[in-house]
Amino acid sequence: MATINLGERKKRDVTFNKKAFQKWYNTTRWIKLRAAKFRNDPLCEICIAHGIVRQADEVHHKIPIDIRHPDEELIYDYDNLMSLCIECHSKVHKTRGMNPIEALIEMKREVR
Repeated sequence: MATINLGERKKRDVTFNKKAFQKWYNTTRWIKLRAAKFRNDPLCEICIAHGIVRQADEVHHKIPIDIRHPDEELIYDYDNLMSLCIECHSKVHKTRGMNPIEALIEMKREVR
């Protein structure tokens, strides 16, 4: 049987990313900010835009944080956060290469 050579794929160092982000996500400041976001927006913001009521499980940064050049103002910027369910959060992250705001708009169009 013939095989297809897909070439070498660039692998992300997931362990590095998790450890680097934990530095901020374990701070009291983030924990309080995340709790405030869930308190103010307990439902998935994308689902709500589609008329679906689903509890939010994740707090997502609209403008992604670059771990190599983190901007602490952006990390803790309440206006850069969205409450999302696990499903929508996964979809947002699968739209890599697309401008994050455009990806969210595209997701909203999908359901209509």
